[in-house]
Amino acid sequence: MSALNEYELSERAWIWLSSALGLNVRLAEELIYINDGLLPFFDSVKAKGTARYPKGVREQVTNALRRCADDGYIDKTIETYSENGVRMVTRASNDYPALLREIPDPPFLLFVKGRLRADPKLPIAVIGARKCSDYGRDMAGLFGRRLARNGACVVSGMAAGCDSAAAWGALGVTGNDYPTVAVLGSGIDVIYPRSNKKLYDEIAERGAVVTEYGLGTIPKRELFPRRNRIISGMSKGVLVIEAAERSGTSITADCAYEQGRDVFAVPGRLTDFCCRGSNAMIKNGTAKPVFDVDDILSEYGWALMRKEPPKSGNDGNALSFEQKRIFDELALGEKTPDRLCEILGMDVSEINIYLTEMELSGIINKLSNGEYSLGNS
Repeated sequence: MSALNEYELSERAWIWLSSALGLNVRLAEELIYINDGLLPFFDSVKAKGTARYPKGVREQVTNALRRCADDGYIDKTIETYSENGVRMVTRASNDYPALLREIPDPPFLLFVKGRLRADPKLPIAVIGARKCSDYGRDMAGLFGRRLARNGACVVSGMAAGCDSAAAWGALGVTGNDYPTVAVLGSGIDVIYPRSNKKLYDEIAERGAVVTEYGLGTIPKRELFPRRNRIISGMSKGVLVIEAAERSGTSITADCAYEQGRDVFAVPGRLTDFCCRGSNAMIKNGTAKPVFDVDDILSEYGWALMRKEPPKSGNDGNALSFEQKRIFDELALGEKTPDRLCEILGMDVSEINIYLTEMELSGIINKLSNGEYSLGNS
């Protein structure tokens, strides 16, 4: 099917409005309202008819609306994104996230790589500090993995630190066919940080990478607060691993609270700067403390669907494929995480998730010199 034929008239109308107005959702809503609907407004502008505009709208806006209403312009926009492997999901699309429609200012257009689902099973955002502690990174990966193991879809911002660890944790669950979604604060073709290229590709392959920003948009500080409302808006609940005061993570938690979403937080050490925000959320009652994945699942009437892997002896049974590879290497001798990454070709964030889970299960031990050994050695 031609890319042009994939889009219904109402979807093309949203693409037109986005092309002309960018991210000005409020003006778009007002224009739709005073013109009795999106399609009547679209038809009126295309026909150079009597479209109505609120007072104060600049001539450059009306000119942009007329210019972008051209069918050739819309076709070219669709073709450009299709050539880049990107689908445009509008409010009129069947795969537009149902939960996102509920927020006060839902984006009228999302750019997507992968498979965006309108109603994934239990979407839970797992977010945290970019400059997180080792403990925070481990907990993000662990919660991401255990949420995905129980059928949830982990939503993150694919930022360095906790977000990336949570996504890697979810991707480690092969039995979940839609483990994670990432919402970018940049264009769909701009991977930030660049070191997350492998993670980006994995998420696009098994879930979806999503953004409100067009091709080529570079990440800027002012773009991330808008991105954060989408992360929380797509989720039933938001789990904060670590957050400093007045941080981007805290902004996302505030968005969730204002949107009526549940907010959870992992308690952190009182002396850690990166935990002051998340600990404050627990203290003031805006976040529920979480000590285990069941603390989240039970809020939605979900029981643990799968038991955690049983402790394993030195035969290496009951391990996932990735854990078995680690087990076999450690059977040959003690190794650091960096050395395991070098041997196995795995990302350090990815391998730390498996190491943490195996350590908590008693399969391996972490030694004082930073190396790991088998649990019974």
